[in-house]
This record gives sequence, structure tokens and C-alpha cells, in this order.
Amino acid sequence: MFERSRVTILLALLALTLSAPACGTSSSPQPAQEETAQSVQATEPPANSSSASGTDPNAVVSCSQILPPDELKNLLINLTPTLTENSYPGGTSCLWSYVNAAGQSSTFFLQVDFSPNAVSLWESTRQSELSNEPSDIVVISIDGLADESYVWSSKTTGLSVVYARIGDKTLIMRYVPQDVIYMANESGIIDMAQRIFERMSGG
Repeated sequence: MFERSRVTILLALLALTLSAPACGTSSSPQPAQEETAQSVQATEPPANSSSASGTDPNAVVSCSQILPPDELKNLLINLTPTLTENSYPGGTSCLWSYVNAAGQSSTFFLQVDFSPNAVSLWESTRQSELSNEPSDIVVISIDGLADESYVWSSKTTGLSVVYARIGDKTLIMRYVPQDVIYMANESGIIDMAQRIFERMSGG
């Protein structure tokens, strides 16, 4: 009798053990740890970098840099010019005086400017020069010549006049086309202007 009661108690205890929830704390699944992406800011290029234009606005250039002697010799063939040079920070003006084959005194003038006031000075000089011309003066713009260009044959001086601008760099030329034969046509003017602008940029 005692053995049967003991077995019954053991069975009851076993049943209670099996029906009870499993011991220990079950840990609820932890949310995945949110990883914060590290933002990388793009580095902006420095504004108004002086190297952007390729030209130091305070640089001093000589006439021989803008128009090398060998090139000048090919422009003024069989002529012996005398140079009057005025170089300043941001530009230079060059005046070659000579006597041509007909025994006439003539000049070849070239001015480049890349100073901070280059464009406004270029514009005011052009307007002043044109104000001395007759009202029927014909001014043309040559396709392929710089960003902006004005070309005419002066009725007061007889010289060919070229005003050209690329960005903030300007060029003015005045010459006798019969003496500077290479620039007696549009292709020669374009080619020479491109060379001069490249030299202003250190090219």
C-alpha cells in the first residue's frame, strides 16, 4: 500500500514537471542594432581659384612674349621696326614703327590686357575710337574670332582695327594690311589672335 502511494506521488510529480513551462527566462529577440552610416561630405573646389583662368592678373608680360621676334619678322617682311613698349601689371602695349617699301612711315600696334578692369577699358576704348569715325563706318564681327570681336577699316587713319575678347582677356590691334599681309584676311586675323590669347594664358 505504501509502495503504491509512493508510485502515485512520483507519477503526479512527474506529470506536474512535464506540464509546467520550461524553466529559465527566454530572451526575446533583440532588434538588430541600427548601424549609422558615416556621411562623407564632398569637398568643393575653392571658389574663384586664380588658376582657373590660367593668367595672373598682376603678371607683367613683354612684347617679345606676346609676339616673338621671329614671328614679328614674318609679319613685317623686309621691314625694320623700332619698338616702343609699355608693360604694366596685367598687360602690355607694343608699338612698332617702321618705314615701308613705299617710303612711308607706318606703325603696327598691339595691346593685350588681362587686368581686373580689362573688359571695361577695352569697351570704352572701342567706343571712343569709333566716335572719331564717320557715321557710315562698317564694323563687322568675324566668326571664330574670340568670344566677342569688332573689326573695321578706319576711314580716318587707313589702318585695319581689331578688337577681340575672350573671357576677361582683351586684345586690340591696329596695322596696315598691305604691310602685314598675313592679317590682310579673316583667317590670318583669327590665327594670330588665337596665338596671342594663348600666350596671355601662358600657353
